[in-house]
Amino acid sequence: MSGITETWCERDEHKQFECFIDFNEWLDGGTDEAAAMRVANGVNEVSQPSKALFAGDKEAYEQVFREYRIQRRHEVLSGEYIQDTLGDDHWFERNEQRFDQLVSCLMGDSVVPFIGAGVSVAGGFPTWKDHLRKQGKTAGIESNIIEGHLAKGEFEAVIEAVEKTRGSDVFAQEIRDAFSKTGSIEGITLLISELFSDTLITTNYDHLLEQTFDIGPSHGVQVISGTSAMEKPDPEKVTVIKLHGDIRNPNRCILGKKQYDEAYGEPHLDLSRPIPKLLRYYYTTSSLLFIGCSLNNDRTIQVFKAVKEAQRKYGDIDLP
Repeated sequence: MSGITETWCERDEHKQFECFIDFNEWLDGGTDEAAAMRVANGVNEVSQPSKALFAGDKEAYEQVFREYRIQRRHEVLSGEYIQDTLGDDHWFERNEQRFDQLVSCLMGDSVVPFIGAGVSVAGGFPTWKDHLRKQGKTAGIESNIIEGHLAKGEFEAVIEAVEKTRGSDVFAQEIRDAFSKTGSIEGITLLISELFSDTLITTNYDHLLEQTFDIGPSHGVQVISGTSAMEKPDPEKVTVIKLHGDIRNPNRCILGKKQYDEAYGEPHLDLSRPIPKLLRYYYTTSSLLFIGCSLNNDRTIQVFKAVKEAQRKYGDIDLP
């Protein structure tokens, strides 16, 4: 027989089943909601309910999937918490609107993620606040002084106090010790590598992002350090812009207050310097998505505020 026989998977588009792995695992799982769905659709007694429903009643499968998406959307956007806390759905609806805008921007490839220390925490690294807290304790600085600065987002004040007590070299060495280890690849970093394959910006010193892309379907990673912030990206690679440097090249890292002053300007912010200029470029040409960032009034936030104020005053002219 020379003809090719069509397989069951091809007839029923069974390959599509593998595209809904999160939903399939949920439907086969042990939650009360999933069990109720299985009972309602008569698949509670089979070994793999999701596959049985997909193959036996595609329309029912799709209906359950739609309900699941609504439920997950409500959970992810904190619907129940917002309603219980604020008494109505107003802010949940605003969350939905922002989420839909984000999805639209993602589909248009206009989103650049701005990744903070919160992402690295999942990989086993300390938050910047916790690291400074430990450095302050080692330096013998009273905890109430450290906590007072941290509560106000005055991270550089802590850096300055530690450097005065222990010296800038010791402060830098503590950073290298904390952030040069190999981190663990977790869900958040894997998701980032799936969503973004062009440019990422981070204030983190570690190389967790590079590790993640190295095991993913990428074409290699190009790391651009803050001290060479205007280096031309390689279009064939994923570009990770490490604003304050890469811990593997500690001599090029921005670690202490003096280096921050040189990078961003002192006593006034200088938007013509490489890092502020790069931040201004992405702020005005892309949709920045902040992930794992505290959004304290640090130097990067000061740059964004300055650019926004300049736009308000002068419009979209090319600032120096």
